[in-house]
Amino acid sequence: MHAPRLTLQSRLDDLALVRPWVAALAAEHAIPEDTQFAIHLCLEEALSNVIRHGYRGEPNHAVTVDCTVSGAPDQAHELAFVVEDQAPPFDPTTSPLEEPAVPASIDDLRPGGRGIRLLRGFAGSLAYQRLEGSNRLTIGFAMPG
Repeated sequence: MHAPRLTLQSRLDDLALVRPWVAALAAEHAIPEDTQFAIHLCLEEALSNVIRHGYRGEPNHAVTVDCTVSGAPDQAHELAFVVEDQAPPFDPTTSPLEEPAVPASIDDLRPGGRGIRLLRGFAGSLAYQRLEGSNRLTIGFAMPG
């Protein structure tokens, strides 16, 4: 069985560990490719937001991701990814979505500002808790039986 926990340091380079971890989980749990894509996208968005905004790019802060499976594999079930960090409080489930300005030209197009929208669009469910000094974001994905 693959390790259900991924531990990263608050460095963008550590995001490279997400794809092989998700791939190993996908092989173990027979996760369809479109769900793998959604999982990877949501985890990268959540983790990069923690690193860039929560920890403000400061290295050497831990961020963990746990994976749990609820229900029986031969029936519809859910994969849940729990991202925990000790950054200042931030709830992406209630944060207002900023409408990116429509650029006048491609030269005016700015990257970023779409992470929360992507999380809400690709995750099956999102839940946030503020615990004693830490954030806990649970990102769920429904799996067919």
